[in-house]
Amino acid sequence: MDSSPEVDLTLKPIIIGGVVIRDKSFLCWLGKSLELGWLHNKDFEARVGLITNIRMDVSCGEYDGISPLHRACELGKLDMVKYLLANGASPQLLDRFGNTPLQLAIKNSHWDVVKFMRMKGATVKMQSVRVAMELIHAVTKKDYDLLHAWSLSGVDMDSKDYNGRTVMHQAVRLKDEAMVRRLLKYGATPLEKDVWRETALDQARNEMAILSLFDPLFTKHFPTKQAYLQQKT
Repeated sequence: MDSSPEVDLTLKPIIIGGVVIRDKSFLCWLGKSLELGWLHNKDFEARVGLITNIRMDVSCGEYDGISPLHRACELGKLDMVKYLLANGASPQLLDRFGNTPLQLAIKNSHWDVVKFMRMKGATVKMQSVRVAMELIHAVTKKDYDLLHAWSLSGVDMDSKDYNGRTVMHQAVRLKDEAMVRRLLKYGATPLEKDVWRETALDQARNEMAILSLFDPLFTKHFPTKQAYLQQKT
């Protein structure tokens, strides 16, 4: 008895109403693209080829609105970030959770991607209060990589949380001299007042080592935020 040759069902055409829609190999490629798992592939040419072969919209997203650029930024794939932007991907797309691609690069501490996205005009689309909470969390956890990523993102390092407190308030409260030094380098100041009308400078009055870091710039030359901003302009 003759046996029919085996048919690779993954390549069998999809036929609906007598019309060939697409073969399964195409749908397999499309599925991989929408799942974005292909970004884990280290072969850049293979990743680019997959997009080119199926002529996919580089700004398309999956169920949660996560686009290829979101995933590339999350994974720190700078080569793919450059390729996607060069081919029309929007740097300002929001996923279902309110994240832009830049924000995912920040959260995963991919400094090179953050810097490149900023060069291309990408911005953080978060309320100032949320930014402050993220910064304070990084200071509390002493996550220096994450804090540096935030400093590269263009956000206001003096952003305030719901109580008007800033990262500098938190660093002084923790008596973390090294963190205070780092925050000053990133452009944070001890001059913002919280809801109790207290600045980080006020908090540091009994911490001479930290207070010396603020002196004389913030104790004599520019004792208010308004005066400090005026001299910068």
